[in-house]
Amino acid sequence: MKYVSGFLSIIIALFISSTAAGDVLVYGQVGGTVTLPRSKWGSERVLVLWYLGTDTQPLISRNAHGRETIVRVQPVSPLLAGKNLNLKCDIEEIVEGTQRRWLSPQKQDPKNDTRVQIKNDGSLTVMSVTGQDHGEWTCVVTYQGRKANANTHVSVIDLSPAHPQPIYTSVSSLSLLHLPCFLSNPPPLSWSDSQEKSIQGGRWTFTPSPAAGSNTRVVQTLVNLSLGPPLAWVVNQKRGLDVSALQRKNLNLSLTKKGVTEGDRGEYTCAVEFQKDDTLKRSIRVEVLQVFSSPAPVAFVGQEVNLTCTLGQPLTSDLKVKWIPPRQSSLLALGSSPHPAHLTIPEARDINGGRWRCELWRNKTKLTSVEITLKIERVPMDVWLLVTICAAAVIFILLLILTVILIRRHRQRVMMPRRGKRRICRCKDPKPKGFYRN
Repeated sequence: MKYVSGFLSIIIALFISSTAAGDVLVYGQVGGTVTLPRSKWGSERVLVLWYLGTDTQPLISRNAHGRETIVRVQPVSPLLAGKNLNLKCDIEEIVEGTQRRWLSPQKQDPKNDTRVQIKNDGSLTVMSVTGQDHGEWTCVVTYQGRKANANTHVSVIDLSPAHPQPIYTSVSSLSLLHLPCFLSNPPPLSWSDSQEKSIQGGRWTFTPSPAAGSNTRVVQTLVNLSLGPPLAWVVNQKRGLDVSALQRKNLNLSLTKKGVTEGDRGEYTCAVEFQKDDTLKRSIRVEVLQVFSSPAPVAFVGQEVNLTCTLGQPLTSDLKVKWIPPRQSSLLALGSSPHPAHLTIPEARDINGGRWRCELWRNKTKLTSVEITLKIERVPMDVWLLVTICAAAVIFILLLILTVILIRRHRQRVMMPRRGKRRICRCKDPKPKGFYRN
């Protein structure tokens, strides 16, 4: 079974009935069913034979019990998403005035789809098929007011589900992160013999977000698919991943992780490899909501407390935060949402303690929520006693130092010798300097 672009030729057979009323042109799909007009012979207990062209063997027979032959159409080989689909509505002998048009699986005219090209010869090409192209395609042939439908079923294999929006979860040991990935519209093949088919392997990779606290965005391979037998995941990263979904159900490549941290923020990619280097990928971005208090989850009465609800990066314009404070909190009336992501309690009081919940909303849809328990405590007596003792000790030491300084200064003054003043004698009859005899 090859998963390549498909080309289906839908042959429309031409039946001409020779009756008294003239020839009647009827279109029908080869391998399908067709309603042929017939006259009433006055009795149903007759054998009616229909011949195609100059064939001597009847193509359709109707016996007295009203039984007719019907032939089923063989299914078309599946297509991988991203490949091109080619269909052709071919008529052996087209008669002037015959018109052809196509209907998509949604029973709509696909000509308005920019991916679709329709030619005059009845061929249709769909570029880069997706899951919406899976289903019954119909070629409608119209002639003289009569219609004939030629149907074919197209299987498009893709990884589901698609996640255009991130998966939002919250930091908690109880949070469950589910990463879905499975083959949609799978072909009838078993994983046990997948090596003989076109599926060659698979893997999950993880690219951390800068908000996860990682300095580098190195792609990490979480698990690899071992085709076995038996089929099993080979775990490369010990991140608490649950890979049991694969054993419970074939073609289910989903992963589960219990206990979410901010380190789980990032992009997860599920990939399935096929022959000819064809690979299907589906990426999922995971955003983790967390709430923390500053300076700590335990605060004292009168202390300023800051609560922050964050995804690790600024919120986009379509995301809003809503705080749910404890019932007895003085901040119960926060006003209508949206609330600020950063909430400040200027002076914490006993009534501010309890469970605070931060909810993340997009329009009217709650995406996730996270809780934190804030404890407001009074300063215990032994702490005040310790503070008093320490303060008294500091004051005593300062007084002691001051006393020592004063004593030293006093001693220095006492020990310092006094210098006498010079006395100058003034004589009435001063004598010149020198030696004299009495």
